Order: sequence, then structure tokens, then C-alpha cells
Amino acid sequence: MLLIGLISNWKIPFTINLMSYLSKNKVTSALMIAAIISTLVGGILHIMMAPRSLEREFLEGVFFLISGILQVFWILPIIKNWNRVWYYVGIGGTAILFALWLGERIPRLIDGGGIRLSSNTLAIEGFQIAFIVLCIILLKRKSTE
Repeated sequence: MLLIGLISNWKIPFTINLMSYLSKNKVTSALMIAAIISTLVGGILHIMMAPRSLEREFLEGVFFLISGILQVFWILPIIKNWNRVWYYVGIGGTAILFALWLGERIPRLIDGGGIRLSSNTLAIEGFQIAFIVLCIILLKRKSTE
């Protein structure tokens, strides 16, 4: 709970002039904003899962915390339009998170145990898939611009 309190009370000491970093193309700019929002929300949801997981299993909580922080960090390469390699690493890292989640659930499905899906889980995975798709589209657009 302390972590959530710190995050909710955190004041950003600077503002990012987002418009100066966006593309001149309105569609590309909209895609960039959507990618930023998807990774930001997914990261915040992962960070919010960390305190409960830390109580239950320490390493799982650390994993959620680090994953969330990295996802939130990933808004910088998108906002500042860093090298294409950053997009590939972001896509790969997010795909690994999705694959880990899926791999953890498939054995339960095969065993007939079913899959328990919370709204939080569905939101996180949906935002992660959206981020991957949006980054792939952005990479394709960058190669034609």
C-alpha cells in the first residue's frame, strides 16, 4: 500500500511538451499517443499488482514491480521517437510478458482446471497486445515516411 500511496502522491517536477515530439502526420501522432497510453496503463496496473503479490510471494511481487516500471519507462522511446531498436525491444519485452502469462495458464487449461481471469488481468493483457500491435504499425509507418 505504501508504494501505491507514493505513486498517487508523486508530483511530476517537469512537464513534457508532447506536441513537440509528435509526428506531423496526424494518424502517426494518434498511433503514438495510443501506444503511450497502452504501455502506461499496462505498467501502472502491473505496479498496482505488486504490493499484494509481495505479501503472497516476494519474487512475484518484484517481477510485477519491475515489469510495471519498465512498461512505464517505455513511454520515453515512443514520445521522443528514439531509434527503431527501442521499438523492437519494447515489442519483444511486452511479448515476453504476454507469453509468460499465457504459458502459466495453458497447463491449467490442458489439465481441465480452467482459467481464472480477472478484469485486471484482461485489461493488462489487452493493453499489452494493443501496445505490440500499435508499435508494429508505427514501425511500418516509419519505414514509409
